[in-house]
Amino acid sequence: MPQDQEKQHDTRDSGQLGGYLLPSSTSSKSSTSHIDVQRKATHTPRFYQPLETPKSHIQGSAWEVIYNHLAYEFAIDRAYIELGIAVFWVCKDDIVGVMRKLKYLGYEVLSEMSAVDMLAKDNRFEMFYQLHSVKESFSDKRRVRIRCYLGENEQIDSISSIFSLALWSEREAYDMLGIKFINHPNLTRLLMPKDWVGHPLRRSYPLQGDEFAAWYEIDKIFGKEYREVVGAEQRDSAKVDSSDARSFSKLDAIGEEGEGLYMEASKALFVKDIARAKKTRLERRK
Repeated sequence: MPQDQEKQHDTRDSGQLGGYLLPSSTSSKSSTSHIDVQRKATHTPRFYQPLETPKSHIQGSAWEVIYNHLAYEFAIDRAYIELGIAVFWVCKDDIVGVMRKLKYLGYEVLSEMSAVDMLAKDNRFEMFYQLHSVKESFSDKRRVRIRCYLGENEQIDSISSIFSLALWSEREAYDMLGIKFINHPNLTRLLMPKDWVGHPLRRSYPLQGDEFAAWYEIDKIFGKEYREVVGAEQRDSAKVDSSDARSFSKLDAIGEEGEGLYMEASKALFVKDIARAKKTRLERRK
């Protein structure tokens, strides 16, 4: 083992995040014996662990007063500052009360809300709500993020009655992840068709869709009996057919009649034709 790696190994704690951890030969055999190495990314160093985002304490910061207001009424599991944002972990049953309290305190803008699929790891979702304040007195504590856990088969209360943006964000979370929000006035799909099967942003959803997604257009337009007649849809976005001049054009391509393609052919009515032979160069502005 090189000397620089020996020094790095001696100065690091085996449980510390970040850097290259170089365990002994005996420990490495025992720790990797049960791991399927073929499922590991080939470009990732074997003993590398990514650095965690640094976190600081709420106490003594500008957000301490916000924390005190919330902790007086609700149970705060964790609280810290990350990337200039105060993060509060709360119980999912308190989400409506917490949001109403934060809006009363001055965080009147819900800039983002969604969830992270952690079903394969923890059998739950990780909900997050990003709040923003535009008040001048909040210049040192603009942003607050509320996070909570939600089980796969659990539901969470809608905050659409407090923040109107949640009307769309909750529909998107329902459409993409399958999360159900209680008391939402119109909890329907937002991006996918109404009769779509599955939720595309779940990690368990196939990257190029399942069988239903592969034949959706064919079944919808022609019917299932035409699957063999029409054929499967091309769902590989990286495939390029060099012989298809209509779908895949090349630079300086020639049209069907042998003429150069004119970009202004489908111009708006108030746009003049650009005569290439009569173009002039202006020496100065008029």
